[in-house]
Amino acid sequence: MKKIISGIYRKIYGTFMEGYDLWQQMLNIAVIVAILGAVFSVFISLALGNSVYAIAAFVFAAVFAVICLIISMKMKDVTFAAVLFSIVANFVLFPIMYFTSGGFHGGMPLWLLLSLVISWVVIRKRSILFVVYGLSIIFQSGCIIYSQAHPEVVVLFQTEQAVVWDIIQSMILVSLIFGMIIKFHERAYETKKNELDKANAALAKANERITLQSMYTLAKTIDAKDKYTNGHSMRVAGYSRMIAERMGYSEADLEDIYNMAMLHDIGKIGVPDAIINKPTKLTDEEFYIIRKHPVTGYEILSEMPEFKEISAGARWHHERYDGTGYPDGLAGEDIPLFARIITVADAYDAMTSNRSYRLYMSQDTVIAELKKGKGKQFDPDITDVMLEIIKEDSDYEFREGQFTHQDAV
Repeated sequence: MKKIISGIYRKIYGTFMEGYDLWQQMLNIAVIVAILGAVFSVFISLALGNSVYAIAAFVFAAVFAVICLIISMKMKDVTFAAVLFSIVANFVLFPIMYFTSGGFHGGMPLWLLLSLVISWVVIRKRSILFVVYGLSIIFQSGCIIYSQAHPEVVVLFQTEQAVVWDIIQSMILVSLIFGMIIKFHERAYETKKNELDKANAALAKANERITLQSMYTLAKTIDAKDKYTNGHSMRVAGYSRMIAERMGYSEADLEDIYNMAMLHDIGKIGVPDAIINKPTKLTDEEFYIIRKHPVTGYEILSEMPEFKEISAGARWHHERYDGTGYPDGLAGEDIPLFARIITVADAYDAMTSNRSYRLYMSQDTVIAELKKGKGKQFDPDITDVMLEIIKEDSDYEFREGQFTHQDAV
């Protein structure tokens, strides 16, 4: 029994997230209100000794509403149940209640007004709604005109007490109906909000994928300019992530530094290929041009909202811990931490990659160079972390030709 009641409750008042149609829920709630109102009216009418026709109308309303509820719960398309409920309410039940409950002296024009409200609430298809609503106005206007011309057809209340109880009954029904409408609007808002939140989440996820793919493409484009260091950006990103992971950073921070390092050399887009791939020593003018790439990269990334927060790596990865680097001559902890990590990772990859003028260095030489630059070119603590990683890499896998994008992530 509990399971059956729970099933009925879910069908009447289930949530949108469970796959229930909001308009069907609205119809079900409207029918429940009609059932409660009709049953309540039966008791009031019996207590007041109202016309047998009024009592019969309320009983019929309750029975018919139960039938409509069953139809609504069993059918996938509830248009039929909604239209049927609205037609009988507009053209049968409420006119009978009007004629048997005092007419102008009773709930008029409340009964007729409520019947029209029900049409707006439960009929989903506008074309059908306008037809039913228009015909209802014409029919009910005819009822009013007819009752005015033939007052003898209206059953009047016999006592003031009956009028008072009718007013109380009307207030309760109006409260139920308007409470239902307010609740519906609240649920409609919640439903739309849930839909919007889901759409925004999906859009954010798609945008994140696009952004990551864009960064990966940019990194590949940068590396393609230098035929001697293809894959450099991805390796530096991988080494930077390894260092940050050893330093205890969160997964979100690891993603940030990986992306920052992946685009640290984006400024090289503005450097001529002839300079990047020159096998001999650069002239002062050429060196000046290539030294501009950190600022160029920073300006490029700062112009793009998706990449603005990762522009620090592009600007400051050539700063030195002792303050003799470029472009701003920052020193020590004035250099952003992630940029200091990238500096070590960038230098490590430069030493472990083949160049136009030499092959990659031996692991012992790399270790010696890192120790030599500790506290001068590199942050001492970050250098120690990189040295730990190298110590564990006994097969020298972290170098060009061995370290892959998959290793990085």
